[in-house]
Amino acid sequence: MNIRLFVCLSLLSLVLTANAAPGGSLETSFQHPPAALRPMPLLWLNGTLTPTEIQSQLQGARDQSGFGGVAPLPLEGRYGHTLPKYLTDDYFARYGDILNTARELGMEVILYDDEGFPSGSAGGRMMKLFPDDTLKRLDKVEEEVQGPTNYSRDLPAGALMGVVAMNPQTWQRIDLTTNVSASHLTWQAPAGAWKVMLFTCVATGNQLVDFMSPEAVDKLITLTYGEYFKRFPEHFGSTIHRNFFDDVGFHGKVRPWTTAFNEKFQKQYGVSPVPLYPALWRDIGPDTEAARVALFAFRAELLAEGYPGRVGEWCRAHGIQSEGHPPGNYDPCPVDIHCDTLKFYRHVDIPLMDAIFYHGHGRPGFKLISSAATMYDRPLVAAEEYGAYAEKDFDSVMLYRTGLELFARGVNRVIPHGQWLDPEHVRPPPLISHLSAKLLPSLPGYSEWSARCSLMLQGGRPVVDIAMLYPIAAMEAYYNFNLPERNWGFNVPPECDYQRVSDKLTCHVRRDFTFLHPDALAAQCTRQGVTLRLNNATNWQEYQAVIIPGGKVIPWESLKITKDFYDHGGKVIATTRLPEKSAEFGHDADVQSAIAEMFGSVPAYVAPSKPPGKPDQKGQGVVLPETEYAATPFQTRTNGNGGKAYFAPQPTVAALQAMLDDALPVPDVAFDESLRVSSGDGALSYLHKQKDGREIYFFANSSDDAVDTFVRLRGNLTPQFWNPHTGEKTPAKVTHVQEHGQAITRLHLKLAPVTSLFVIAP
Repeated sequence: MNIRLFVCLSLLSLVLTANAAPGGSLETSFQHPPAALRPMPLLWLNGTLTPTEIQSQLQGARDQSGFGGVAPLPLEGRYGHTLPKYLTDDYFARYGDILNTARELGMEVILYDDEGFPSGSAGGRMMKLFPDDTLKRLDKVEEEVQGPTNYSRDLPAGALMGVVAMNPQTWQRIDLTTNVSASHLTWQAPAGAWKVMLFTCVATGNQLVDFMSPEAVDKLITLTYGEYFKRFPEHFGSTIHRNFFDDVGFHGKVRPWTTAFNEKFQKQYGVSPVPLYPALWRDIGPDTEAARVALFAFRAELLAEGYPGRVGEWCRAHGIQSEGHPPGNYDPCPVDIHCDTLKFYRHVDIPLMDAIFYHGHGRPGFKLISSAATMYDRPLVAAEEYGAYAEKDFDSVMLYRTGLELFARGVNRVIPHGQWLDPEHVRPPPLISHLSAKLLPSLPGYSEWSARCSLMLQGGRPVVDIAMLYPIAAMEAYYNFNLPERNWGFNVPPECDYQRVSDKLTCHVRRDFTFLHPDALAAQCTRQGVTLRLNNATNWQEYQAVIIPGGKVIPWESLKITKDFYDHGGKVIATTRLPEKSAEFGHDADVQSAIAEMFGSVPAYVAPSKPPGKPDQKGQGVVLPETEYAATPFQTRTNGNGGKAYFAPQPTVAALQAMLDDALPVPDVAFDESLRVSSGDGALSYLHKQKDGREIYFFANSSDDAVDTFVRLRGNLTPQFWNPHTGEKTPAKVTHVQEHGQAITRLHLKLAPVTSLFVIAP
């Protein structure tokens, strides 16, 4: 078959699979979900691959665990050793056995793209073959110079990125890069105290590819993806439908940079970035915040266009979908580990969530990944789940407890972590396979439940009333290379509350929302009356309220749209700290004026006396102090068109509930306000999607509490209960009422501990 035709047909098949109910009608598929939707665990290849062992592992995964496929993970190091060695001819011979066996069994294989993790080393071959294309960092050498004087010095090692002299009294900055000749700097320093800063890009010695260089990533692709396709083209788009790249980003405080940064920045914006470089380490005066945003936001662009962009392009050209995640995709600060969580997934067909370490870890950030899928109009969201959970704490209940929370936050494909070739040497735990005597009795039921949830939640569009502005600019403006390394992933300003607000909305107020990147707000949204519409082909949404989480800095372009929304009757909620500076140069006064018009006079923000640090993540549980439920003050301001702005210096659960009740008196989904669910570090949450002409509501109780409550659904509905644990369908008893002139369906909801239920209405 012509390869171009083959690729086109394969991609068409993937799109149809993602948006339809495989195997027949939704009702039929719900009873008997297809294998393609069942869990597909990481298969850790911590031993010797033989045809017999491959047959045994895959047969057991399908027949005993109920899995639909596997993601073979080659290893070399502390987690085990794969034999034959990765990327050798003998290794590919055994990989061919995996593919052929999977095809015979009707299973899929997810193409894990490297040896161990993170992705990006080609099993060490990048460093051996292309050392100049590996990860780099930005260094600074700084000297104090008292002028007037003739200053000269040799350049430090590395590729010169720029030289800047700055007067710390006047904030004057002078680009001295053109004063360099033959690796030597000379400058006639004028009167005054100056700090001369020399910036160089140097190799880190890390064997990972330069993730921000498309040219370097292309070389990596030839060493990995290209070798698989050269040997197994007939399996791409048939046995292999997707890849898996892992932890693509920056590990530890390495100040990642790339030598092409200046050239690409100049081409994009028409100015040199060199005069802004000092802001990466220190205060440079009124321009500090905008300078940092300009540099860090562009670095995020380079990362998105680099590894995920080039790998995604290769995958689509070869008949498969790209899937992967950065490190710490759930952490509060992305700037030092993967730049920008939402932007990272721009070219990823299936945004992948990393839900590991223990139940509840990273939970406040999980909505970011499904929000990226919404923003980029993607039908699928995957999760790598359970990795590094303690074996002693992991049981059949935990399979469901974490799974429930992931599905309720938008996931619709799961990759358990995982199955092991050698089950006697499992590191990291847990063992999730037919070889686990503890879990085996539960795995078939779990796989079927998971497949039903995936079936119902893939495709369609999530229905929400609320957008929360992703405060990436505030985090970029705050971050600098002098912040403590121990806070990696948590270097956020004290007012940065977006993840705390996220968790309260999902677990306590129970109002679903979408994180919206400022770029998406500016480029993809239009106001329609008193709503703000996200203009996607499938995942379009209409927001009745916009939340501006705490932050000193906001992009002026996105604030203009928010202000227009407010001016024409929209509802805007702000928390903790109101913005006062623009992410763009020259618009601070515009930001301050717009904020004053919306929110009026508010007290100046007072930062906590204790500086921000890395919190105990086990404190991110859903049990909150009673003060969260007590009435707390918030400020409101209304304009003549019915627009209303709310500001809560302390966004407690009670404050968020009260503001949203006032702003959106008829929400899409509403629970009994007095209902509290939190035992077992679980929560009651929901997801609403419209798909194939149906209203699909997913209710998940991950707690040890039995839930018996009433839920109000907006609209006049005649729903059924669809139980994903059993496949049963039963009528739902409802009453229909009117609230604020709108039809409401009142539903009696009962959920046993750690269970879920779909409510389906035509």
